[in-house]
Amino acid sequence: MGNESVANEGNKFKSFLVNMTSQAASRDNEVHLQILDYLDNVKLFHNQFIYIHHIKTGKFYHKGFEQCLGYRFKELTADFFVRNIHVEDRVTYFNVSKALLSFVTFHAPDLVPFESNFHINYRIKNADNLYVPILRQSSVMILNESHQIEAYLSLCTDMTNILDSIRIKWHMFGPKSEQFPQFLYQYANKKTGIFSERELEILQLLIEGCSSIEIGERLFISLNTVNTHRKSLMKKANVKKTVELIEFARERGYI
Repeated sequence: MGNESVANEGNKFKSFLVNMTSQAASRDNEVHLQILDYLDNVKLFHNQFIYIHHIKTGKFYHKGFEQCLGYRFKELTADFFVRNIHVEDRVTYFNVSKALLSFVTFHAPDLVPFESNFHINYRIKNADNLYVPILRQSSVMILNESHQIEAYLSLCTDMTNILDSIRIKWHMFGPKSEQFPQFLYQYANKKTGIFSERELEILQLLIEGCSSIEIGERLFISLNTVNTHRKSLMKKANVKKTVELIEFARERGYI
């Protein structure tokens, strides 16, 4: 994917977070103090950092960035992730993250802080300009009496020498987690719209292990038409092999 497209996705991600903020509420100071107290008391290993997103104000609270990644800053913003997440990981990371926040916001009444959690791996550049693999474990931290999310926590661990995969993988745990894959599928196609309805049908059959001949028989179309759609799928996904196309679909929620 081109640098311009990646930059656009980064800007969309920042705009998405801004749109989640609202005017200051009476509980903002209480939530602020709860977050500060948590960060004061939480213990981190040298290869960990943590950040907490105060949803209503849009502020990121943080700890451990200097000891883990070598960055020293007072204020953490979404720009940090837009600049430093590996270019090959950004689009998937931003899309999955936006879908996740939309999902947990919608299902907030059913979620349990620290029991409902989400794991995803990605690569981020440290202060030495080296990309390190990160495992991010996220959870709702604070729910108010109206079951609205006020703070969302992410604990991140440098998995160098442990995590050997360079492809993003994710998994959700806890209440409603079984609904997230389908939600991500619908969210991804609604937001990107890169595949046509026919291409999505063919993609699903490829995922099921069907050959081009079998797909043609199932959909009552010619072998040439199937292969044309397969080429289009590969081009749009910017991959060269079917196994890469299926991985692309899994990462973005099409599976």
